[in-house]
Amino acid sequence: MPARCVDLLGREVATYKCPYRVRGVVVGETYNTFLVFARGRVVTVPKALCHFFVYGDNVLVNGMYLVGYRDKRLFDCGLR
Repeated sequence: MPARCVDLLGREVATYKCPYRVRGVVVGETYNTFLVFARGRVVTVPKALCHFFVYGDNVLVNGMYLVGYRDKRLFDCGLR
């Protein structure tokens, strides 16, 4: 499955190679950022600057491939 076809909404992730050190659950997404619930608050993390480790799947995804609107990205993959 191509990296851009990964849906992180509701998944537990941790940042890697990123100026922001965050581990939590993705609760929202904009074109350029993920909203991650971590330590009792929502943190905005830029997609393009980070790699994301997805717990459960044990996959590391380069955030550059996730830039864009979630619905369009997943529709193009045939997931929506």
